[in-house]
Amino acid sequence: MHEMSLMEGILNRAADALSEYKVAKVNSLTVRVGVLANVMPAAFEFAFEALTDDTIFSGARLITEVLPIKTRCPQCGKIFEQEHIPLRCPDCHTASEEILAGTEVYLASIDFEEGDQ
Repeated sequence: MHEMSLMEGILNRAADALSEYKVAKVNSLTVRVGVLANVMPAAFEFAFEALTDDTIFSGARLITEVLPIKTRCPQCGKIFEQEHIPLRCPDCHTASEEILAGTEVYLASIDFEEGDQ
């Protein structure tokens, strides 16, 4: 289950980003996931819950935003977005193989409250 290792990396990155602040509470983490990243939502949520127990992220909400596939048509050069395969240019209907986006998984934002600690 690669969702566990993905989430571990995201939480490590979030902890690093928060290290310069006096964090009282983390409210939410927003993660952007490309359609082609092969992330199962239930497994991703499970990994978040399992890895945040008894941490600074305990009780925080995971917000997952799904990103579409962005590709370039090899025939006409049009850049377009789709949410499913097969990837076909909406203008000339040529099959596209050049994927520009849709495989990524990254931490987009952290909502937190600062404290006096």
